[in-house]
Amino acid sequence: MDTYLSALHTATTESEVIQVIQQLLESEGIYHFGRVLDSPKARELAALEQPNAYWNLLELFSFGTLSDYKAVSAQLPELTERQLEKLKHLSLVSLASVSKVLPYDDLIRELDCAHEQQMEDLVIDTIYKGLLSAKLDQQRRLVEVEFVVGRDVRRGDLQAIYESLDKWSAVCEKELDTLTVGVNDAEQKLVSKRAKEREFTFALQDLHMAHASAGGEPESLARYDSQYASSEYQNEERRTGAGEF
Repeated sequence: MDTYLSALHTATTESEVIQVIQQLLESEGIYHFGRVLDSPKARELAALEQPNAYWNLLELFSFGTLSDYKAVSAQLPELTERQLEKLKHLSLVSLASVSKVLPYDDLIRELDCAHEQQMEDLVIDTIYKGLLSAKLDQQRRLVEVEFVVGRDVRRGDLQAIYESLDKWSAVCEKELDTLTVGVNDAEQKLVSKRAKEREFTFALQDLHMAHASAGGEPESLARYDSQYASSEYQNEERRTGAGEF
């Protein structure tokens, strides 16, 4: 990307700017164009009384899809084979951003594929380029999306994104408060339970001492006490007695 930005910076004519944009749209591995859209030389194309067709094409590659191109193709430059392939990749990214389950028939139509195999090859190629993570279910004729990269965002859409993030943040805070209350309640119940267990243990010890002073220990009391004589119980008593909650 830096190479193209440098070329735009040094371009002195409109034709040179257009040439850089053409090369950029064909370049392997470049799928985000926001920095170019913000460059002064590219914006000069948009500032014309009739915005240059290559500016419009650059915007379409940034935010649009193949269907968008087909709707206004008469006003835009004809795409090269590599540009068309890139626009199909970007269109698939947009579709996967909207739905995580994509029927084959929809993809064949939206990506303008001649047949099912061509569509599958396009999906696989998009996956290899790191734009998408998905599984092809040939039996059900579905593409199941696991991950998809984001595309460029129009400045006018930023406010809606901020508002959506604020709502999501508020929901997270509410859920965190609920979890905190639940954890505190569980801790209090655990503290109360262990306090009662210690109280019972001390009462049992007092009872032992009383029976010992009386000269004996009933068999039933010995049996009752035996269930609290295990090493596990004694370890727990030592832990709770030391204040480990």
